[in-house]
Amino acid sequence: MAMQYDVVSKHAQTSTTLTTSRVRVKNITVTSGTSSLRNIAIADPTVYKSGTYSQTLFVITVTITAHGLTTGDRVFLDVTSGTGRDAMYAVTVTDANTFTVTSAASTSTSGNATIYTSIALELDTYSTVGLPILIPGEGILMPNGVFAGVGSSVTMTVYYG
Repeated sequence: MAMQYDVVSKHAQTSTTLTTSRVRVKNITVTSGTSSLRNIAIADPTVYKSGTYSQTLFVITVTITAHGLTTGDRVFLDVTSGTGRDAMYAVTVTDANTFTVTSAASTSTSGNATIYTSIALELDTYSTVGLPILIPGEGILMPNGVFAGVGSSVTMTVYYG
């Protein structure tokens, strides 16, 4: 088998869309800046909804019109304003437009947020040592591109082609 030469890498220090092209994720290297729980996600960048959030202590209340979630669904919450943390969360639905999640960090803040619901890969880490994750076989097919959800104090490099 010949070496694949069309693999590229992009580094993410904050949550961002890395590409909108059809690719296969081949490898990820994750590095946490702290030895407490941190996480990342790889998601479809075209499957998202935006709204607002408010956090009191550990409870984050998210308001998104017709969010379509059910209790227990997992989402990546990308906080776009305020001081909340980007992270993967399990949701508890309160009504058709509101759900709550429990944060690992206690704070009081509010702002805008986007949820990504089509998660292809989720990883939790407690280590400050770079963690390489090799995706076996042909990799993870991402037909609409790659959104890199990067939690607080985490960076990741995604290799795809």
